[in-house]
Amino acid sequence: MKFKIPFRHERPEKPVRRSYALSPRINDILIQLRLQSEKLKRTYQRLLARDRELFEACVGAEQEFDRDRATIYANEIAQLRKMSRTILRSQISLEKVILRLETIKDFGDVMNVLGPATKIVKRIQSDLSGIIPEVAHNLGVIDEMLESVIVEAGSFTGATTTVMVADSEAKRILDEAAEIAAQRMSKQFPELPEQISGEKGETSKTPSPDIP
Repeated sequence: MKFKIPFRHERPEKPVRRSYALSPRINDILIQLRLQSEKLKRTYQRLLARDRELFEACVGAEQEFDRDRATIYANEIAQLRKMSRTILRSQISLEKVILRLETIKDFGDVMNVLGPATKIVKRIQSDLSGIIPEVAHNLGVIDEMLESVIVEAGSFTGATTTVMVADSEAKRILDEAAEIAAQRMSKQFPELPEQISGEKGETSKTPSPDIP
């Protein structure tokens, strides 16, 4: 005797959000971003060491009542710290971009994460173009990689990213990075003697640091 198996309605499986083509691309971008972040970190440390040397020389000149020489050192320090602030802010911003990219799991996340990321990378590239041309150039290449992934994800999912939202998120991240950079520098860079800091101008320009 044959028993008839009752028909059972099966629930449709949830669509799988494919990510097989995404991970290698994101990983490549992450590798390149980490390399540039490390270069900025090393450059900042060298500038910090150079600042300490100039600071000691400035204080020594002031103790010898050589106000002209002390002012020259103070001007160099001012330019160096301006450069250091840009580099540190850029490095922190890249760290934030890296952390966001590491959260991407599939194409659905790309539009929300990479939209602001591209704008941040473009901003950093612009800020560093006159300071560290090599890193600026590499960031330009990374930006092209990011744009390519966004286009690919958009064609795959049909999703789009709102420019205004991307701009707002990018600005928030950059503002946070600037605040953190200011806090770190206030702890790491000693203050110049008041009489010199009040007189320093911008008569000198520190050359761009070399990157190994």
